[in-house]
Amino acid sequence: MNRRLLRPITPEEIRTYEEDGVVWLRGILDARWASQLAIAIDELIVSPRGQAVDFTNLGLAATTIAEERSGFTPTGKWAQAEHEWGSPRQLAGSVLIDEKVQAAPGKRGHFLSMTGTWQRHPIIRELALASPLPEIAASLMWSQKVYLYDDQVLVKPPGTREKTAWHQDLGYDNIQGEKVCGIRMPASKETPEMGLVQYWRGSHKSGKIFKVNYFISNATSIGDEGEEIPAIEGHEADFDLVWFAPEPGDVVVHHLRTLHGAGGNCSTTSTRRGITVRYGGDDVTHKFRKYAPPQDLSELRDGAPLDKDPERHPVAWPR
Repeated sequence: MNRRLLRPITPEEIRTYEEDGVVWLRGILDARWASQLAIAIDELIVSPRGQAVDFTNLGLAATTIAEERSGFTPTGKWAQAEHEWGSPRQLAGSVLIDEKVQAAPGKRGHFLSMTGTWQRHPIIRELALASPLPEIAASLMWSQKVYLYDDQVLVKPPGTREKTAWHQDLGYDNIQGEKVCGIRMPASKETPEMGLVQYWRGSHKSGKIFKVNYFISNATSIGDEGEEIPAIEGHEADFDLVWFAPEPGDVVVHHLRTLHGAGGNCSTTSTRRGITVRYGGDDVTHKFRKYAPPQDLSELRDGAPLDKDPERHPVAWPR
């Protein structure tokens, strides 16, 4: 599999990333990376690792709907009963359901999330550190160095009714800086019926850090010092939104301030599954965010560069 880009990133693609805060790079990876990612995700579903949670189960608990739960086991801080983020109490009455998804009884898909998997699965570690992804980040961010911050695997099987609420990644991450990006790579071809990720073009330019919501809900924590997220849900025509249908060999790169969200999965046969790997560049430093979701926290103080914690934030580029 390729360690360097299959093709150069064009000046137009770089301008698109800078202006829109998101760009679709087609045919830039060997498609076998996606095949390897699919193997890793299947293994993680059977044996969850990192900070793993079933958002559908959380939503069902919040709405007191008695439906069959999945066999997916929460891990990390999500397995601790006292975790404070996204509890059923906080989600009560506010779970975002995609009414277009009509799942048959007992066939409801479960929206799964796992973060920090690069530290626990060799395929994802190789993808995050040894694939072309760090070079892509360096090129788009104009950064001499690229540090791996974290990753998030998201899985929406057929019949998953929960939407992904409009949100901005940076508020969920304990970092700050301008050179920050997330590279999303699908494990298989994606189609509109699978609930494609949508992005608000140019939303990264405001410089704002928005309140974090509970991912399947627009509810936010009381006291969060961030800005209110604009009311995009139900008013999509009022915003400059864009979406892509990537396939193996493609990636979609967004600035971590770019607002984005997604629907449920209307497909009856295809699972939407992929990974977003988040990178920081030359100017990025640690910033503790009190209302971020459960994660493995660095011991860095605010303002410390990421290279002060090479075990959690290794240099991914140059190799």
